Amino acid sequence: MKVLASVSLAQLILQVIGARKAIRERIPYDVAFGRGKPESVARDMWTMGSGLAAPWHTLAVHAAGTALLIARPRPWVRRAVGWLGALYIFGILWERITRESFRHPDRETTPLIASGLALSVAMAVLGLGRKRR
Repeated sequence: MKVLASVSLAQLILQVIGARKAIRERIPYDVAFGRGKPESVARDMWTMGSGLAAPWHTLAVHAAGTALLIARPRPWVRRAVGWLGALYIFGILWERITRESFRHPDRETTPLIASGLALSVAMAVLGLGRKRR
């Protein structure tokens, strides 16, 4: 569970970096069922998140899960963090900025999104995979 805790912490840090970048550069969420406005990204972080980060309440749950993995590792915490990683995968892939960034890579956004996606996959695999005996 130490590896999962490390991956989860790295993903949490990336999410906070993504939130900061999205607020500074006004990158709203843009998914199939809705689109935020550039001027309301900071406010939308409380409800829908941004184009580069999950909402604050999701990040709070992520932080709590990571802390529990470090302090008191339990199988249910491992699974919960794994499911969070799976949800992050879908969230990242739904965002229009992800598709644009992979079609037209840049030096700042593409590595952030690609790293977040890779860490999300690792969280899901480590958290939901069978535990070796």
